[in-house]
Amino acid sequence: MPGKNRPTIDYTLSEIQCGYMLGTPKSSGFFRGNFEAIGQGFASAIFEGPGGYIAGMTLWIRYNFVQPESRLVPYLQFGAGMLSTDIDHEIVGQPFNFNLDVGAGTRFFVASKWAVNLEYRYQHISNANSGRKNIGVNAQGPMLGVSYFF
Repeated sequence: MPGKNRPTIDYTLSEIQCGYMLGTPKSSGFFRGNFEAIGQGFASAIFEGPGGYIAGMTLWIRYNFVQPESRLVPYLQFGAGMLSTDIDHEIVGQPFNFNLDVGAGTRFFVASKWAVNLEYRYQHISNANSGRKNIGVNAQGPMLGVSYFF
């Protein structure tokens, strides 16, 4: 998000995730569900703003709201990771940075092992005050993906 001392930086986000269900769905009612641990690698092309790329990895914890016989599985998630970027060092201070992410979305199962995912994500990029500058980058937007379950 642009703001004081933050220019507009628009970028795409391409990623691959591998998740592991940390148990079967528990509880009942709306909160019935399970936790999932996810490892993610991502790369981005910056198409507007002072930089050309962002690439890194994130570890996520996701809670899936699983209802019996439903093809729709909403989820909430939180992630943290590290990345490399060539964004202007007056903004992020150095090539090595950290990212914190939160998101909410849903999976729609189109077959027993295939789902289409739609989520909204917020991402914060910062060097955690380990560089000479640390204005950071805040980004948000929708994500569309496809999942296959082994």
